[in-house]
Amino acid sequence: MQQDYKRIPIYLHNQIMACLRTHLMQANQFLHTEYKEPNIIYKPKGSIAGSALLMRWEIQLNSVMLLENGTQFIEEVVPHELAHLIVFKEFGKVKPHGKEWQYVMSKIFDKTPSTTHHFQVKRNTHLYYCQCQQHHLTSIRHNKIQKNNTSYLCRKCGTILKLKNVT
Repeated sequence: MQQDYKRIPIYLHNQIMACLRTHLMQANQFLHTEYKEPNIIYKPKGSIAGSALLMRWEIQLNSVMLLENGTQFIEEVVPHELAHLIVFKEFGKVKPHGKEWQYVMSKIFDKTPSTTHHFQVKRNTHLYYCQCQQHHLTSIRHNKIQKNNTSYLCRKCGTILKLKNVT
């Protein structure tokens, strides 16, 4: 059921489930429905706090952001993603943060309908250099360079970026 579950302390998982159940109950009462609990999946990477997989009735949560932000993350992200699922069931395929989603967030969940999170995202970067400066490349770009699939040029001096030797 949960990937990366071993990394999530049980008290945080329990808080997530309590938040999910509270908001799901609100939606079911308000809409006179009996929607079941969606599956919760934990993913350990990326800058996306959460995502709703509509057809699978599943919510994916960023385990790193969850661990770093705890209760604030839960109270903001869980209702946000649950609202996407409910909107899909009630209205079908509509704009992701459109009037239907805003309605569920504000009227049913009594939450401010915010489309983006403001949690800090830690990124692993690799130090590269050119003739004029240093560059911090993401792991994705670094891996592409290492596999000889591509190279990147400095926008200022136009030279190819090279990996800084670590001694």
